[in-house]
Amino acid sequence: MLERALANASLVEAQGFASVLTLKHLAWQSGASYVYLRKIIERRQDPYTEILRYRRNGAPMRIISAPNPPLMAVQRWILRNIVQHMHVHSSSYAYMRGDSIVRCATVHLGATWLIKMDVHDFFHSINERQVYSIFREVGYGALISLELARLCTRSALGLRLTSSQMRDYKVSSYQTLRLGALPQGAPTSGPLANVAMKDCDQNLRGLAMEHGLAYTRYADDIVFSASDEFSHLRASEIVNRAGSILRDHGLTPHDGKTRVAPPGSRRVVLGLLVDGDSVRLPQATRRRIHDHIRAVRKFGLADHSRSRGFASAFGFIHHVDGLIAFAKDVEPGFATKSREEWNEVLSHQGWRAPSS
Repeated sequence: MLERALANASLVEAQGFASVLTLKHLAWQSGASYVYLRKIIERRQDPYTEILRYRRNGAPMRIISAPNPPLMAVQRWILRNIVQHMHVHSSSYAYMRGDSIVRCATVHLGATWLIKMDVHDFFHSINERQVYSIFREVGYGALISLELARLCTRSALGLRLTSSQMRDYKVSSYQTLRLGALPQGAPTSGPLANVAMKDCDQNLRGLAMEHGLAYTRYADDIVFSASDEFSHLRASEIVNRAGSILRDHGLTPHDGKTRVAPPGSRRVVLGLLVDGDSVRLPQATRRRIHDHIRAVRKFGLADHSRSRGFASAFGFIHHVDGLIAFAKDVEPGFATKSREEWNEVLSHQGWRAPSS
């Protein structure tokens, strides 16, 4: 038993991953309580806070499952010491160091056609057995792989183990009929989803290459683009075949979000224009930043933030600060000028300007 554990440790360390021999070893390395981790793995404790996010029109958009601080710290340790060192497909651009929306959108510069698809319930579609396989494939032992998978997933409604699958869980207290899935809100969920998507990305990339298209995936946003002769008929074929590939991998295309942008239409990828020689901000984004600055100057920070539905002026400041930070990655000149104006308006009203 000890020899096998040490052999597994050598294998994972050789690949750049931290060795984790047992749950107690993980608790010691991450600074967490062993008893606390055990309760989570046995699904006797659900240390998440649900936050409902709303659309601008007030309609509910998604539920964020935010891990409580002790579990968040453990997940960040797993991310930093294990998951960040895993390989993902080159067409995947989210959640990894050095990747960005701009780099993803740049792949589609000059495209004459865009095909945009979305994966329904992306994180919930990746369950603990898939996450378990990820840890096993890089060399972790069976038991610690299950324990790591449980710490990175949350027991999900609607997902259940079969009786034969439940027998795979050798520790009796780990047996539960409800299957876990990646929670949207955990720091490990995005990177683990990317690893789980490697084969699917490879198949979608193969479809793109077959038709001379570019392909990218940014989390659940899938984009194909063409820069030569194309047609609505071929676009429909791509949508159908890509949908079949997603379903083969246990994913569901969000048909209501599928879009085909032919020549003459606005070609936008991840909120950025790609119809020229460089990625640009849409005019609506530039106008939103300008309008916020002008309105705060005219009506005051408190009144304007309330009129836009923010619970506090502080939250509104961070919202505008985020818009300007986003713009800086795309159009630095515009963002620098906007930052100066925004800081000046805030200072004039007695508020501390956010960091640039």
